[in-house]
Amino acid sequence: MSDRLFIVMLRRPRKDDPRTDPFWEFGSFGCTGCHGKNLLHPKNCQIRNGDRLAFVQGGQLGARLLLVTPPVERFDHAGGTPKGRVELRWDSGQKPFRYDFAPSLFESPAPGRVGLFPLLASSLAHTNRSTIDAKLASRFRARTSPLEPELARELESAFTAAVKGAKKSDFIARYEEALPWCDCPSSASERRRDYMQRLRELKNAAGIAPRKKECCK
Repeated sequence: MSDRLFIVMLRRPRKDDPRTDPFWEFGSFGCTGCHGKNLLHPKNCQIRNGDRLAFVQGGQLGARLLLVTPPVERFDHAGGTPKGRVELRWDSGQKPFRYDFAPSLFESPAPGRVGLFPLLASSLAHTNRSTIDAKLASRFRARTSPLEPELARELESAFTAAVKGAKKSDFIARYEEALPWCDCPSSASERRRDYMQRLRELKNAAGIAPRKKECCK
């Protein structure tokens, strides 16, 4: 297992677009092309087998840490787009927190409070944005490199402690519970069909099965 951790800043869903990726139920992220221009760019992606992802969701309660994944496995799909697509998979047994029960990064919007992640908050101090959540988004929305080791340890430690102190009901049972809000819930069967269809489309576009990739070249 690698000690490298990458932050994934998940966009907020729109009323006409609830967003489908990540597919938490199947331990998958990237098959829709999400983050394909930065973190999961087919040619420039730095993530390799054994690395982990820290999924952060913004919303009305501020930035929250939904999940630190187990080690990921990288799949490079040759089809789907002219340049291909990167998908990351992990053991889906670890479900993300519900948005409203996930650890808050900065206890937003209370001024001067940094919550469970003081090192992360300190690292954002000189970012030229008006709020700490905006500073976080500015620094990490398009970032493609792993977190500094001390920040990675802080996120991992706080997430592990939160999981140990959580109840089963604090974790999602349905996809939309990981969102800050959703007016378009989908069933488990719809989600499965969507995911499998996207994999078929990627495979058919390439004419071959997806390739596992051990490291970035």
